[in-house]
Order: sequence, then structure tokens, then C-alpha cells
Amino acid sequence: MFGITSEIGRLKRVLVHRPGIELARLTPENRERLLFDDILWLERAQEEHDRMVELLEEAGAEVLYLRDMLAETLLDDAVRGELIDKVVTPAVVGPRVSEHLRGELRTCEVDRLLDVLMGGVLRSELPDWGIDSLFAGLVSDRHRAVIHPLPNLIFMRDNAAWIDGGLMFSILASPARRPESLLMSAVYRHHPDFVEAKPHFWYGDREYDTYPASIEGGDVFVIDDRTVLIGSGERTAPAAIETIAERLFEAGGVERVITATFPRQRSFMHLDTVLTMVDVDVLNVFPDLLAQMEVYVIEPGMRVTEAESLVGALEQALDRSMRLVHTGNDAIGSMREQWDDGNNTLAVAPGTVISYARNVETNRRLEKAGIEVLELDASELCRGRGGSRCLTQPVLRESVDW
Repeated sequence: MFGITSEIGRLKRVLVHRPGIELARLTPENRERLLFDDILWLERAQEEHDRMVELLEEAGAEVLYLRDMLAETLLDDAVRGELIDKVVTPAVVGPRVSEHLRGELRTCEVDRLLDVLMGGVLRSELPDWGIDSLFAGLVSDRHRAVIHPLPNLIFMRDNAAWIDGGLMFSILASPARRPESLLMSAVYRHHPDFVEAKPHFWYGDREYDTYPASIEGGDVFVIDDRTVLIGSGERTAPAAIETIAERLFEAGGVERVITATFPRQRSFMHLDTVLTMVDVDVLNVFPDLLAQMEVYVIEPGMRVTEAESLVGALEQALDRSMRLVHTGNDAIGSMREQWDDGNNTLAVAPGTVISYARNVETNRRLEKAGIEVLELDASELCRGRGGSRCLTQPVLRESVDW
């Protein structure tokens, strides 16, 4: 069973990716291309991620690992071959290497295949696959990579999102992340659990669901079973929002899609870097950005009205007043804790969230507002610029008694 009808319902099942080989391949040379501000200490990041999983399980959630589910999916030789052919293409590695590597990957151990799909292939590794070392130098790039790693897989929020009982395949904005969609599509289309569930696909499976109409899960919020909020900043395009809204209305159920447009800045890459919902009437927000947003409400028939504020639009949709918990303390503290993912909290139940322990003032304010804060000491994960919401892809929540 799968489906999401709120941001705060008790979390029952969640998909994560434990940091692995792909993070170990971040370097000072390639980190910017791969969207990282720093290189992470892999072993410490794994320890912190494991602790987050413990918090999720203690809160009653079943934790699914992407690597395990992909391994189970690739037991089907036809699916395995199809995915390999989509990842290892002549456009990526050239015709000679793609032809040879495709054959090798079809017969190798699944763990070795997963290391390639997630961690890429380095120039130095091509001889291990039977490719001449001189030719390896020809096809590699200045980062000594033939196929680039996918270190952003750790941020499972972005590459897909459940809306009600349907699934949105993300169209990722950056070329560095787009191969993630191939892995997620294989799992959601072919893993036995999802094949049995037969989810409806809201986006990402039709002819014009493609870049530049990008959309990422960090901008998508299922407020309740009638309201969806989608941000449009650095990663999500208005064209994608319009298309998804139209399809949600055609299916019935959703009555409004609220859109919030905000500045295209690295520090605000997704809406969930400045706002998360933590209880039926509580928002964790970075106040400096609220006044800069342009907010519109789309209703069936694609009727569009402009709202005075995002908070006002949410209050009208939920028919209740919302309390705001602001990030940090003073202006400097607010900016620091927003940068350190103080707003990017994950609700595991109404009024209970996982938050990074380093955001001391924001956590104190949440607790003062009656929110239970499960603190995660994650000084290494934090350097990747994503909090507990970014690190998780909920696939099932209990319904909320509003």
C-alpha cells in the first residue's frame, strides 16, 4: 500500500538511500559540477544516516533502501538490460565503450552493476572491464570520469514524489542529476511491490514531460487530500506546475494547487529549504523569503487567482489559522540556521519532527510551539545541503483527522 495525503500524517513507509560509493567519488575538482559545496566524509555520513534510519524506525516507519529495491528489480534480465542500455549510451561514453560495457554489465554481479549505476565509472577502471588503457584516456573527461557518479541520490526527496495514490516522476533540472530518474523509473515501474500497487503516474511518463519543464520533489507539498502546494524557484518550472495541476483536476479529488514563486538562488534551491509543515497548524519557516514570494491559487477549470501571501492561501485552504515558527534568533542566526537546514524538517507524525541538532535556536522555538523534536547529530550530512525532509521519500502516511 502506498500514498501520501498530507505532509504530517504518521509516517508508515519511507524510501531512503544510504550514502555509498557515489559520495566517495566527490572531489574538490568535480564537486561543483555535481552540485556540492564541499566533499563529505563518507563513513561519518553513513553513521549519521544510520542514526536517522533508527529515528524513523523508532517512530514506527518501515524503511526501504533504494539500493536493495533496485537490486531486487534487476533480477529481471529484461529490466536489467533495458536500464543498462539507457545509462550506458553512445552519447555518454562513445559507441565502442558503450557496446563493450553493456555486454559486461549484463553478466556481472549485481553489486558491481549497482556500483556502476550509482558510482559511475572512472578512467582507471575501464581496463578492469576489458577496455584498452590508452582508449580509456580518450573517452574520459577532465575529472577522469567516463560515467559520472550520482552523489545526490542521498537526497531522495527530489527524484520522485507521491501525491495521493499517484506518483510524480521528477524531471530533474540539472544534468548531474537526470540519470537518477532512470533508476527511480526502473524501481517504480518494475519492482514487484509497485507493480502490484499499480500507481497512477501524474508526471514524467508522457511525451512532453521533459526538460525544460522540470520539477523536483523538494518543491512539492501534499498539504491535505484537497490541496497541493508547489514551489517554483531554481529547480521547478511553471510549465510543469500547470501540467500537473491540470492532470490532478482531471482525476478529481484535488481542489486547488497553490504555487509559490521565489528567487532562483542556491541557498533557496527548493521550497522545503525555507518552509516545512510540522503540525496541523504549525509551519517552520524562514521569514525573510515569505514576503518575496508571488503566490497564486489554481482551481479546476484552470482558474487562477493571486493570493496576498502563502500563509494566507494555506489558512484559507485548511480553514484554520497557522502558527509560524521562525528560523534562528537574530538576522544572522536566522540565515545561518536556514543554510544549515533548520527549515528542512521531516514530520514523522503530527507535531513530531526530525531536525538537525545543530539548529539549536530553531529547535528550541519548535519545542516552545509544542513540537516534539527528534534531534539528529548530522554535522557531516549537513554539509551536503539537505535536511531530514531532503533525505527521505515518504511512500505511505496515515490519514490526518483534521
